[in-house]
Amino acid sequence: MSLNTGLQGTKAGSAPLPGLSALNEPLVKEPEKKPMLSGAAFVVIYIIGSIMSSVLIVLCNKEVFENGFPFPLTMSFIAYCFTWLYYQLLQVSGAWTKKGDLPAIENIKVALSSIGSISFMNLCLLTNTVAIYQICKFAVIPCTLVIQACFFTVKTNWRVITSLVLILSGVGWSSGMSFESGKLSVQGIIYAILAVITTSMYRIWQETKQKEFKLGPIDFQSTMSGWQAGLGLLAAIATEFFPVEKDYTVPQYFAKVQAEGFGGKFPITMMWLAGVCLMALTVNFTSFGLIGKTGPIAYAVVGHAKTVLTIIMGILLFPKEEDKATIRADSVGCGVAMFGVIAYGHFEYCLQNNKPDIFQKTFGKGNGVEPAV
Repeated sequence: MSLNTGLQGTKAGSAPLPGLSALNEPLVKEPEKKPMLSGAAFVVIYIIGSIMSSVLIVLCNKEVFENGFPFPLTMSFIAYCFTWLYYQLLQVSGAWTKKGDLPAIENIKVALSSIGSISFMNLCLLTNTVAIYQICKFAVIPCTLVIQACFFTVKTNWRVITSLVLILSGVGWSSGMSFESGKLSVQGIIYAILAVITTSMYRIWQETKQKEFKLGPIDFQSTMSGWQAGLGLLAAIATEFFPVEKDYTVPQYFAKVQAEGFGGKFPITMMWLAGVCLMALTVNFTSFGLIGKTGPIAYAVVGHAKTVLTIIMGILLFPKEEDKATIRADSVGCGVAMFGVIAYGHFEYCLQNNKPDIFQKTFGKGNGVEPAV
C-alpha cells in the first residue's frame, strides 16, 4: 500500500487529522480552578473575626489591668509600636506599598484624637465596669451628631433625634444606677466624658480626612501609626512614668518585677499584653475588610453583637465588679440603648440615601420622602 493510498483511506474512513496546535493540548484537560471561598464566606469570616477580636481586645485590656499593670497609656503605646512595626515589615517584605500620606499637621491632629480616644477609653475601662465602658460607646453616636451639627453641615429629622434620645435614656439609666450603687465614681465619669468626646472627633476625622486626602483605610492607619507611637510615648511618660496621677509608676512596676526575677504574674501579664497587640491588628484588618465587603451599616449592626457579647463576658469574667442592681441596670440600659442605636442606623441610612423609612412607609402618605432639616 502506497503512502497516498493510506492517506486517502484515512480521509475516507475517519475524522480529519488534528492540526498542529491541537497536538499541544493535553489529552485530559485540568478542571478550572475556582476560588476556595465565595464572597459570602469572606463576609462571614470578617463578621466572626470582627466580633471576636473586638470582644477579646476589651477582655485582654481588662486582664492586663487585673494582673497588676494599671497603665493604660503605656499599654496603648506598646500597641501603637506593634502596629507601626507591622506596617514597616509589610513594606520591607514588599507585601504592601503605601500609596499616600497625610500632611504632618493633619497627622498630629488625627493621632492626638486617636490617642485620646484609646487612652481615655482604657482609663474608663480601668475605673468603671465593662458594661459602663460599653455603654459609653453608645454615647459616641449622639456626641458625634452634636459635633457635626455645630461644626459641619448635617441633615437630620425628628426620627433620628428620637432614636438618639433613646440611646441617651439607656445610657443615663444604667449610669445613674451604677453611680447610686457606688460602681461609678466622679473620676470614672470624667474619663468617660473625655473618652466619648475624643472618640467622636477621631471618627469624624477618620471619615473627613480620608476623603479629603483620598487615602484608603489601611494607608490612613499606617500613616498615623508612627505619630501615634511617638505621641503615645510622650503621654505615657508624662502621666505614668512619674508620680503625677498616682504614686505607683511604670519604672516602679518593672523594678518590682525585676526584683521578683520576672516571675509571679509578669509572664501572664505579658501574654495578655501580647493579646492586646494582636487583637488591635485584627480589629483593624477585619473592620476594613467587613466595611469594604458590606458597607458601614452592616458593620454597625455587627457592632451590636460585639456589645452584647462584651457585656455578657464582662459580667461572667469579672463578677466582683457587678451586683444584682447593676446587672439589671446594665441589661435595661443596654437594651434601650441598643434599640435606639438600631433605630438610628435605619433612620440615618434612609435619610442619607433619600429613601422612605419604616415610619414613613407605615404612616406617611405614599412613599414620599420627608425633606431633611
